[in-house]
Amino acid sequence: MRGMFRSLLAGLAAAAIVLACAATASADSIAYIKEGNVWLTTPDGARQYQVTTTGGYSDVTQSDDGTIVALNGVRLHKLARDGAVLADFATPVSDTRPAGSKQFWGPYDPAISPDGTKVAYTYYWLSQTTTPNCFPPKCLVALNEGGTGYTWSDRLTDWKTGDAIGYHSGWRHPSWVDNDMTLLANPTHMPNHDLLLDRISDGGNGKGNMVMAWFSDVVDNPHMSGAEVTRDKRKLAAQTGSSDSTLTVYLVRGFPSGWKDGNPIGSDVVRCYRYSGPEGGAYGQPTWSPDGSRMAFHDGGGLRIAAVPNFASECTLEGATPQPAVLIAGATEPDWGPADVPAARVPVTPPPPVTPNPPVQPSTSISVAVKGATKRAGIKLEVKVAGKGKLSAVAKSGSRTVGKASTTVKKAGKAQLKLKVSRKGKLSVKVTFKPATGATITKTVSVKVR
Repeated sequence: MRGMFRSLLAGLAAAAIVLACAATASADSIAYIKEGNVWLTTPDGARQYQVTTTGGYSDVTQSDDGTIVALNGVRLHKLARDGAVLADFATPVSDTRPAGSKQFWGPYDPAISPDGTKVAYTYYWLSQTTTPNCFPPKCLVALNEGGTGYTWSDRLTDWKTGDAIGYHSGWRHPSWVDNDMTLLANPTHMPNHDLLLDRISDGGNGKGNMVMAWFSDVVDNPHMSGAEVTRDKRKLAAQTGSSDSTLTVYLVRGFPSGWKDGNPIGSDVVRCYRYSGPEGGAYGQPTWSPDGSRMAFHDGGGLRIAAVPNFASECTLEGATPQPAVLIAGATEPDWGPADVPAARVPVTPPPPVTPNPPVQPSTSISVAVKGATKRAGIKLEVKVAGKGKLSAVAKSGSRTVGKASTTVKKAGKAQLKLKVSRKGKLSVKVTFKPATGATITKTVSVKVR
């Protein structure tokens, strides 16, 4: 940003403009979009909270109780502060067909009412008709229209039937003045006022709502786009200039008290100062803090916040931020509300990986106990084995076999084996166990036979 253009107070020295002191801690928050996801931040940027992680979001708005509505493709998602999708719904203009096959484009610029019950959005309509008394091919005339539609915040809402809220053709970029009135801007046809007020209870377009023109800024200003007024209706900020190249702050000395023939009664709006030179060439639609002391907006650099003077009855630059710094790089579409930023999510610590128990290895040894050894009674052996299998033993005197025996073992434990032998003296007994699975195990013991 190159700085501030002082449209009414050019004679005021730059030294009189002081940076606003750091804001005191408050419970409000700014919703915004970054890299396709919805985020929340405290106004000082100290605490940021990622609401969604799935991507695909392009705009966001929040109500006073913190309910969020975000635009995902051509559908609106109503979100809890933790990112849970409470409702996923289309609008009458949510058409995914290719350009040559559809007439409606939208929704864009969603704005939720302060009480969270309704959403206003921009739409565009393109069609063609024929002119009378013409000769082809010059009969076709393009019809280009834009407007603002309304929907309940949790479901598809038709414009004219059922629980319809309505629509208002001709003006776009809605913001809410209160729960029953929206501020619309940027007329699609001229001559018309730049800003218009639309009262929902009047019934919506086609249901008898009255045109409530408000204000135009035509001095050295070719264009007025998205705008928002403070809750006390004392300040107004709007995208201005060619292609939204400036951002203008106004003092509202008098908000309309009524309308006569569509024109406001008691309206008094004064242009105070203007920002210019946005990074990337354009400003986004501004949004006010709940107390009206600051405004947030984005340009190509990201989210910026500017302090705005407390205009008593006249414009002043004292206390205005001359060059708002980037608070969050890459952030777009901010919307300021009174709900707090949720506490940081408690990180979920994954359980430690389960280490499987090593497979039980079959025993590679056997224990042999000699329970008796006489020529008359034979050699009695007690062999401890690890499982079922075939148990055998061979007794030798030198190289000569003098006895042998075998048995089938059905389970782990101690198995008994008895060998009849043909001689006394010191014998060598080789015990062999062949388990049902695994390698054969042998053990040789020395036995003295009496």
